[in-house]
Amino acid sequence: MHRLLEFIRRIYVFVIFLLFEGIALYTYASSSPYTEAKILARTTAAGAAISGAVTDVWHFFSLTSENRRLTERIAELTTELTALGGLELSASMVDSLNSNFKYHPAHVVSMTTNRMDNNIIINRGALDGIAKDMGVITPSNELVGYVASCTDHYAVVQSLLNVNFRTGGKLVGSGNVCFISWDAQSKYQVNANDLSVYSEPEVGMAVEVQSERLPEGVLIGYIDDFYINTAQTAYSATINIAAKMGALENVLVVENTRRNEIEELLEQTGK
Repeated sequence: MHRLLEFIRRIYVFVIFLLFEGIALYTYASSSPYTEAKILARTTAAGAAISGAVTDVWHFFSLTSENRRLTERIAELTTELTALGGLELSASMVDSLNSNFKYHPAHVVSMTTNRMDNNIIINRGALDGIAKDMGVITPSNELVGYVASCTDHYAVVQSLLNVNFRTGGKLVGSGNVCFISWDAQSKYQVNANDLSVYSEPEVGMAVEVQSERLPEGVLIGYIDDFYINTAQTAYSATINIAAKMGALENVLVVENTRRNEIEELLEQTGK
């Protein structure tokens, strides 16, 4: 009891101050309709600001799951759009509805960009329909690499930034083909070799993938520099990579459902 009285004695001045302050604010707030409206507006604004801050925090922590859902939806829509690509020609309607490309959404588990043989691990594997040599792109249709191997639940993607990486490319506009590789000089650039002397490359020209593993239109990057070899027989070029290789989170694995036919045909041709 003594401690309670001592505590009240210490804070009674502050309690009385708060009491009179509350009475004063109430008297001021109810003194006129204008004052009531002004205080209501301030209170509403403060409440909205607090609610907005709470909402922003909630959205921040839910971004990862939202991005994954968006990637899955992009995969579905991309598959549908690929299938519907040729509908303007009635004769090819059936073929276009049976497009041979299917898209699987995946999330990047881990990756490297500072080695000679950089790889990416994604959270989809054989049980999800993933197989070796499938193409991997960003949701924005930019090349990332190709599946090198997979287990039931995970896959290793050979990145563009890998000295063993190889793929075909072509210049947008002219259609001239080239050979894409990485020389480990920059994590932002790859090399295009064996461009025809008639290709007329230009700085800023887009370069797309040319491979049976991916549909047309997958972007590799843009020409930053080019030169002709000493024999004057072919151009080589440096390509600025379009995909942000150091900031990958969600990707699409592209399946060519008819690739086995192509492989069988190539084997028969080689015999």
